[in-house]
Amino acid sequence: MSIKQGTLIQWKHGLIFLSFIEFILLILGVTLPIARIDEFWVFTSEFSILSIARDLMINNEFLLSIIVISFGLIFPLIKIISRYTNIKFIYRYNLHKFSMVDIFLISFLVFSSKASSFFDLKLLLGFYFLLASIILGYSQIIFSKFFK
Repeated sequence: MSIKQGTLIQWKHGLIFLSFIEFILLILGVTLPIARIDEFWVFTSEFSILSIARDLMINNEFLLSIIVISFGLIFPLIKIISRYTNIKFIYRYNLHKFSMVDIFLISFLVFSSKASSFFDLKLLLGFYFLLASIILGYSQIIFSKFFK
């Protein structure tokens, strides 16, 4: 085995480890509260991606619940798994582009809270885990191009 082959094998093991870390960060980001909303300085509520989907399902908003679960959990999981499988149709859809949908929506909520005097929004730990998962995923995509 040459030095270059050994380095490539180490790099692949490192990518698998980073993907595992990305998976853990994604699960933490989806399950932990991502934000707290304080309304009229009296009412407070915290929510996570899974609690949003559950509440939508309880209120018979099935389509929205499926969209939240798809873009918040299923597509990112497929993206992580597709790096190590040889399924051709997954690459055609560029699933990494869907990872930023939830971050965009959260940033819209933060902007709305700053522009409104009726509610205040504070980002919580789940948001930062979700953001770290997305950054780790994009960095793997960028750096893997150097080793192909």
